Amino acid sequence: MEFFRFGLNDYWIAVLTFIMLVTPAAFYIMALMEGRLGRAMFGTALVLHAVSIAHRWVLLGWLPLTEKHDNISFMAFTVALLFFYLMRSKKDEFRRLQPYALPLICGLLFTAAMFRAINTISPFMQTPWFFVHSFFYFVSFALFALAACLGTEYVISGEGRYEVMQYRLLSYGWILLSISLFAGSVWFYLAYGTYWLWTSKEMWISITWLYVGLYLHARLMTRFRGVPAAVMGVLVFGVALFTYFGVGTVIPSPLTPF
Repeated sequence: MEFFRFGLNDYWIAVLTFIMLVTPAAFYIMALMEGRLGRAMFGTALVLHAVSIAHRWVLLGWLPLTEKHDNISFMAFTVALLFFYLMRSKKDEFRRLQPYALPLICGLLFTAAMFRAINTISPFMQTPWFFVHSFFYFVSFALFALAACLGTEYVISGEGRYEVMQYRLLSYGWILLSISLFAGSVWFYLAYGTYWLWTSKEMWISITWLYVGLYLHARLMTRFRGVPAAVMGVLVFGVALFTYFGVGTVIPSPLTPF
């Protein structure tokens, strides 16, 4: 009877967790509506999404950044929060990104819902260094996502301000990714006794970091501008997504928590 009760509780927690992801996703899509109603839908989605992350935080007792279900949800929330801030500060420029940003956020949430939520945390992850690493890692990915939206708008509209803003967001994202890699190395040393192992995951994180650095160097030091620069900037998000989803799935990688 106790085993059945435990299993039933797990089932309802899983159902509640799924609903708490799908509901804000629906509101993000409804935020595509014009005017005050659209803004109200977006605000509601942000609040509900924040509640779902808080729910996971209470269940785990730690910031929920230890497995794909929570990581992807946090990435989507960061994209939404940054988009909300940028839309408030530069209303005209970023309102035109809604057809890209909002479906992207929704897609990330549905992707997160496809992964089973894990309600335990490995002792290796229960250190502040791991959470600093994960936090900055996914915030940098959120900046790469918004930069991809800006690059797409530039390619379509040809308005140079979008390519300039894309460059700025990728610069911030690269800095945060660098901080994440430093914190991750410290955590890796505490967990496994070495700062770095050339597994597939570490190699592709390095490729992502170098690729963004190459874009920034070319953009800063040469006349690398316009559509080629915007497309290369959009591909940053593609490389980052492959590093996260492809490595460990398509390419095996040991010792990687997500």
